[in-house]
Amino acid sequence: MRFAAAIGILLLAAAPTTAQVVVDGGEDLPANYPPKMGDITGTLDGKPVAWATYDFSIGAFDASAGATSDWDTKVVNLQIIGYTPGDPQNDRMRVRLKGDFGTVLRPGPATAAVEIAILRTRDWDGARLTSEGNHAELVIDSIGPKVPDSYSRHMTGHASAELCPKKWLFKSCKTIELRFDTDVQVGSELTIETK
Repeated sequence: MRFAAAIGILLLAAAPTTAQVVVDGGEDLPANYPPKMGDITGTLDGKPVAWATYDFSIGAFDASAGATSDWDTKVVNLQIIGYTPGDPQNDRMRVRLKGDFGTVLRPGPATAAVEIAILRTRDWDGARLTSEGNHAELVIDSIGPKVPDSYSRHMTGHASAELCPKKWLFKSCKTIELRFDTDVQVGSELTIETK
């Protein structure tokens, strides 16, 4: 159920019988929605590739680049998902970079759970080229300062891996080398070091 519809139903239930309640189920999104956050560029087997990150948030975190921490272990996970530049609604051929950075988000290499993948479809476990089972590297080169009234930090970094096909017709593995330069949504509970 859409959030606006749920609020409308609650308002109707709580409203006096003589009051008139108007429920608007539509959402007017700005013309530039979703705003672009940054870029991921590099090469796949020596050929140029590019993706863009976007902020899909409407009242809650929903950016394609974000850092969160596990509730119990406090381990910080960085995940950056790139879409075809200029086509953020297209779920085909996205790139996903993810890795754990210990309990502090800081410049340097991810310490565990690094994966780089190119997703052929919207299904996370569907046809993909993935670093699963191979060495992969995800490194944050820089983290920008805190911006007032924002949950984002600007980050740059690089990633590389050998990607092999899973549920895909490609038969051979491919080398990927990427750079990212993007804003990243970060949870307010994260400990962040910029140096």
